[in-house]
Amino acid sequence: MLRISWFVGLFCSVLSMELPSYISSCSRNDPNLNECALKSARESLHQFSLGDPERGLHSLDPLHVPEMVIYIPNKQGIKVVFKDNYFSGLSKLHLESLSFDLEKKQIRADALVNLDVKNKYDLSGKLLMLPVQSNGDAAIHLKNTLLHIRYWYDHVEGADGKIHWKINKHDIKYEVEKANFRLENLFNDKNIGDQINKLLNEMWREIVNEVGPSICHSLSSAVVESLAVLLEQVSFDELMPDK
Repeated sequence: MLRISWFVGLFCSVLSMELPSYISSCSRNDPNLNECALKSARESLHQFSLGDPERGLHSLDPLHVPEMVIYIPNKQGIKVVFKDNYFSGLSKLHLESLSFDLEKKQIRADALVNLDVKNKYDLSGKLLMLPVQSNGDAAIHLKNTLLHIRYWYDHVEGADGKIHWKINKHDIKYEVEKANFRLENLFNDKNIGDQINKLLNEMWREIVNEVGPSICHSLSSAVVESLAVLLEQVSFDELMPDK
């Protein structure tokens, strides 16, 4: 009985949480709402991306993507599976713009970020008609990645009886200035390894186009998951008071 009471008390305390100290509210009637929100978001993004255990917010830096698959130069050539991809850099993301359409219930944002990826690779396929196989550590750098993000939300009544935002749809597009790849210990032959790494870096645009959507989906889903937790705890009136 004591454990049930403790759990109920903890649940209610989470529901009644106020706006985090690292996030500033903005009046929904402020004619400069977008400017206020952009300033608040820029000031809070670093802390938000590192997580907040007391609120059940997981860290987004690094962000884990289980698997990415690419082919060099196509499916008849070499297959590379990148496993346990850890993306670092989101805590240093720079928010370029942020805008709210309160009537359409839509949020738009543009952000610029450099992403470093540490992972493992499994390579298999054919090289000069000969079967090849290799595995080891890898690294990827995505320079100046511009993200175009959109969220759609509804107003819903929370368990606390107050109105909350609930994200019901999200979309993210991206532009990458440059990508660099490095696979270590390829066939334990430096010359062959250097040639394959050179080919990877010559094909960076094609590779980014291939794996970009899955990366963006993982990134966007992780952010939405954290936002959903926060928005369940903080009411619309606390986030954007009517004053």
